[in-house]
Amino acid sequence: MKQKTFLGVSLADGVSRGNLLSYLYIALISSGYAGLLAMLEPGLLQEMDVPYEEQGTLTGNLRVAQEFVYIIMLAVYGSLADKLGRRPIYVWGLVVNSLGWCLYPFATTVPELYLYRLLIALGGAAVIGMMVTVVADYTRDETRGRANGLQGAVATLGAFIPPILGFMPQLFVGQGLSQIEALQATFALAAVLGFSAAAVAWGGLAKAVGKQINEARESLMSTLKGGLSEAKDPGIALSYGAAFISRGDLAVTGAFMGLWLVQWGKIELGMETSQAMFELAAPRVMVTVCGAFVGALLMGYISDKISRVMAVTIASGLASIVYLAMYFVGDPTESWVMVLLLIMGIAEISAFVSSQALVGQQASSRRRGAVIGFFGVAGAFGILLGSGGGGWLFRHVGPSAPFVLFGALNLMVFIWSLLVRSKVIEKQPGDIDSVQALV
Repeated sequence: MKQKTFLGVSLADGVSRGNLLSYLYIALISSGYAGLLAMLEPGLLQEMDVPYEEQGTLTGNLRVAQEFVYIIMLAVYGSLADKLGRRPIYVWGLVVNSLGWCLYPFATTVPELYLYRLLIALGGAAVIGMMVTVVADYTRDETRGRANGLQGAVATLGAFIPPILGFMPQLFVGQGLSQIEALQATFALAAVLGFSAAAVAWGGLAKAVGKQINEARESLMSTLKGGLSEAKDPGIALSYGAAFISRGDLAVTGAFMGLWLVQWGKIELGMETSQAMFELAAPRVMVTVCGAFVGALLMGYISDKISRVMAVTIASGLASIVYLAMYFVGDPTESWVMVLLLIMGIAEISAFVSSQALVGQQASSRRRGAVIGFFGVAGAFGILLGSGGGGWLFRHVGPSAPFVLFGALNLMVFIWSLLVRSKVIEKQPGDIDSVQALV
């Protein structure tokens, strides 16, 4: 039977072009959600009158609470998706996530922030897990790198959503709203996007692809153990390490770059919150996103042309250089920092795309949901370290310290990839189980 291709991607059995298009729209919104709090939360903390010296620690601690939920739920969602299918888990995550965005800007106390953040995390764990799992399901291995590059490019376009929304509070203030009302209206816009993605997921994703034929016989705990046992494959183990640093990279850049810039605008330049977001944070986040867009397409292409272990080597090596270079940043508004942020965008998304291509290649379809669930857990630990440790470093050492930490960790993964390169047996398309499409 002739294989179906679309946008340069060879589609798996049971997957239509409409399924892929639906997934790409959902990935666009899902990835936008990933950076939304990093863009909007600094302004919210300002309006809640959280002291400047506590904002870095609180930002990190809120992310830590979120990541604990991720660590618990990612593997669970991955295993449930192997039994129930990807579609219901994805829809659930988007709906719960969107409810969290509706409530978050109405918090008046720090405990309320934690409560609403946990709701966001409960949905976000499903969204993150399914965004990675579905792209692995929908493509054949010979174009999996290209598919991850395409997903990375769409995700990068989605990453434009937070800075675009970052411009909105200033516009709403110009229409007569207060600073806090402007933030509430902006969060509401984000929630509308999430509900639209949930509707597309329900109607547009394949209903059965990803369910496993042994679902009636295998317990949830057996599936979880099976996913963990796959880490004996050095390629999968490396992908877990790459997920750890790539997710941590994104967390550090997202959580602390915006906070650094908003604080700089308020303290050093005397700006209002919405003005600092509009003039300093949003444009520089936009530059990082532009770099990520280029990096996603480039690394997706490279991952199909060379060894996927070597792709991880290139990505982690570049990320180590650029994150360590943040040590030399004193004033984040200097023009040369723009160039560094552009390269940072290329580096962080390259690490993300290359790690996804590697785990998608090495994981058999029978255990893919569970394996990618644990892949997500590794990433959650990276975010946990980047957020919790980064928040402490931001306050006690300096704003550049979280970036330098992940520069060193990227260097470690770079060395690891070189050491295991000869031990990884990279699976070829014919070696990987075909995706089961049950009707």
